[in-house]
Amino acid sequence: MYKSILRPWLFRMDAEKIHGQIVALLHVYRHFPPVKCLLRAFYRPKATPFQWRNLTFANRVGLSAGFDKEANCFDELSDLGFGFLEVGTVTPEKVAGNPFPRIFRLPEDHALVSRTGFNNPGKEVVLKNLQRKREGKYILGVNINTNTPTDAERAVTDITDLYETFSAYADYYTINWGCVTPEILADVLTALESYKQRLHNKPVFLKLPADVPVEKLDAVIEFAKVHHIDGFIATGPTQDRSLLIHSAQTEVERVGAGGISGLPVIHKSLEVMKYLSAHAPKDMLLIGAGGVMTPFEAKAMRNAGAHLVQVYSAFIYEGPGVVKRIAEKI
Repeated sequence: MYKSILRPWLFRMDAEKIHGQIVALLHVYRHFPPVKCLLRAFYRPKATPFQWRNLTFANRVGLSAGFDKEANCFDELSDLGFGFLEVGTVTPEKVAGNPFPRIFRLPEDHALVSRTGFNNPGKEVVLKNLQRKREGKYILGVNINTNTPTDAERAVTDITDLYETFSAYADYYTINWGCVTPEILADVLTALESYKQRLHNKPVFLKLPADVPVEKLDAVIEFAKVHHIDGFIATGPTQDRSLLIHSAQTEVERVGAGGISGLPVIHKSLEVMKYLSAHAPKDMLLIGAGGVMTPFEAKAMRNAGAHLVQVYSAFIYEGPGVVKRIAEKI
């Protein structure tokens, strides 16, 4: 029903506008406990929990950062069967992001193109929203970043402050590789060591871009080992327009710049995951993201070595039932 009736209707509207309406609907939904119980029972996958260190994931399917940037509907989204959810990206100060429109669909390629620019309401709003977390029901990650990517001292202050501020609610943190230079990131991670030891050693993962060259992955892995990174998420969006093989060139040009997520990313993310699985320390958690749209891609990602998978575009193209379908197959 979703793909034949709801999706065509939703896709006639601006992507970010309909996203806002869905979030508003979830805010209404939170006030109807009986409906929540029914929906939670309907979407709960029959899946074996996955244990990594002291974290127990109810199943192996999570929601990528970017869908719930403000952390204002993750608790409701958890009712759709996710074993873990990641909110953000969050920065200390509010970021308005790029001008609208800034999220586009390319249905022929099952892709999204986004140039939002890390829009988020800032630390204080996100902290207030995080306080609604239901303890023990799901694993919650927070993707964190700095407002000052070229200032090493401020970047250290920003990211360590976010780590400490959210520590009562976050089960893990993610930092995007490339959000700051490796030199500044090294300073950030060195400073984080004392915070991790003091604040229950909440793990920190690096999210790699889809366009990271495989020949540079050895250096990335070595960097992660030196700075005690706990795992990788592979991968984020790509800038490679050659992967859009089904959309009309005029449509691609009309959409313009932005990172591509969705099905076109899968081959790049699988390549990176296979390399990480073969060469990264075995105690690192590996999360497969980028192009995981159906159980088929999820199985491929697991076969490549991923312990868990994250979805985002799949949620939009396949509907909420995709979470249960994937979780029960992997």
